Amino acid sequence: MSLLILAIAYPAAIALLFYFAFLRPVQQERARQRRQLAELQVGDEVLTQGGLIATVKEIRVPEERGPTEVILDLGGLVVRAHASAIAQRLGRAEEGVEKQSVVEQRQR
Repeated sequence: MSLLILAIAYPAAIALLFYFAFLRPVQQERARQRRQLAELQVGDEVLTQGGLIATVKEIRVPEERGPTEVILDLGGLVVRAHASAIAQRLGRAEEGVEKQSVVEQRQR
């Protein structure tokens, strides 16, 4: 009887370990990224999957099913991208300008 319990408990323990070590963190990261994309607004500063920092100029949600497009300003260069290309929301663009001016004042 105890061998039967061990034969069931051992694979179950390995499955739980696998879930908490690998699957759960990935699911949490995806949920966090979906929340950030849902909260995305025009004027936000974002980091793309390619490592570029850009400002959101426009968000285009298609009427039919399809990927959401984001128009990004890369400092004078305007590009179109899928919303999934955004890795992280860095904050409002105005906040970045305010932080930059504070840093410039400290340097003086």
